Amino acid sequence: MLSKLLSIILISSALAASQTPLPYANEPNRCDATCQIAYRQVLAMEAERWVNQDITTDSFYSTPSNVSKYSTGDILKWEKIPSEQAYRRWTVPAGISLIRFFYMSEDIKGKPLPATGIVLIPYSNPQGNKPFRTVVWTHGTAGGTQQCSPSNHRALLYGWSAPFALALAGYVVIAPDYAGQGSEAQGFMYEAGILHAADASLSVQAVRKALGSKITKEWVVMGHSEGGMSCWRTNEREAKPEATGGLIGAVCASPGLVPSKIIAEMIRRAGDGPAGDFLSSLMLQSVSRIYPSIKVKDYASDILLARMPLADQGCFYTSAALYSNLTVSQLYKNTSWIQHPDFIKWETIYNGAGPHKLAAPLLVIQGTEDTLVYADTSEEAFNETCKEFASSTTAEYRLYPGLGHGAVLPASQQYFLSWIEDRFNKVSLKRGCKKLTLTPETDNFSPVNDEWVAVLS
Repeated sequence: MLSKLLSIILISSALAASQTPLPYANEPNRCDATCQIAYRQVLAMEAERWVNQDITTDSFYSTPSNVSKYSTGDILKWEKIPSEQAYRRWTVPAGISLIRFFYMSEDIKGKPLPATGIVLIPYSNPQGNKPFRTVVWTHGTAGGTQQCSPSNHRALLYGWSAPFALALAGYVVIAPDYAGQGSEAQGFMYEAGILHAADASLSVQAVRKALGSKITKEWVVMGHSEGGMSCWRTNEREAKPEATGGLIGAVCASPGLVPSKIIAEMIRRAGDGPAGDFLSSLMLQSVSRIYPSIKVKDYASDILLARMPLADQGCFYTSAALYSNLTVSQLYKNTSWIQHPDFIKWETIYNGAGPHKLAAPLLVIQGTEDTLVYADTSEEAFNETCKEFASSTTAEYRLYPGLGHGAVLPASQQYFLSWIEDRFNKVSLKRGCKKLTLTPETDNFSPVNDEWVAVLS
């Protein structure tokens, strides 16, 4: 069988923004013909990328009946994916081995909580007989349901942009799904950095029990978007007593760190036009499950409430198709929930809003044209950490002009791979913080990060 690589753009924000707002009151799910067509097309494209059309039919994701016997960091299932499935059900690059694992993370109180993830193992070890160098990959927004777990995505959601690139560079890649995506536990908690950091650190503990001396005790964490925030929070967690230990660096790209600031900036920029916002509703739903004082129906518009069941049928891009062209007033009756005392409490307890001390050197990668995580908010968090912990912080902020949210990953790939290699080679870094704005070599570079899809013929 030969594979053909096709480049597709799943959704065009320009097209979404150009649509004329229509009265939705009499339409099914408050979604008119244009909305329905976009929804069905994008949902079909997402479904083509799912390993399981219904993840609940895959016994791997079922929680074992004896789960109460296990502690945090324990491993319950270790499933080597057969070669023929790795390229048929998934689209793993040649030479890379894929493993799914089921382990115990923890909830906000530190009690064991089931979680899932994947491991990528290179064909051979560049270090010879030494242990494989190890990178933990924390993914960006996948969606709001169990179905949307990256391990259920044929290209693991990010494909060549990060996890495949890292594995092909010779690293064992550990990639947690986050508890509630993949596993059945408690429902997914969007942007809950404290929980995602636990998923990351404890996935290392679990995989160590399976691979033992085959992987290094030292590890680097890397993530993007929600995963950029998770990467940052993992660096903070590893500076605390509950640390797994061994973290030597963190590469956090387009980090969605403080939701209230990002949403407030989105509202300001949108004005009366299309907000391009399809993520804040996930936040509202997650917080409402924890704090009864914040009820979705009190803030969500009739349009948003009607379309939520449609969004739950798909993942990231389905939500984008349904919500991106709506104005703020079409999304929400009011947006005061981002100032609600319990939302601020959630942001401290669950999201982990800082600044907090870091355990290892930090590399932040950010695009100036990012319309999901704004450069100003990322730089503000960077500055706050550097100011508060000046004596202990080693950090670098790299700004990429002309590039948006996802485009910074391929654009920075050469640099972040070199930076990660330097951490394992024990190349010293000067204590302190530095910021650099890149100058592109030309003015005709591609600004779009395409998704590559393998088609078997």
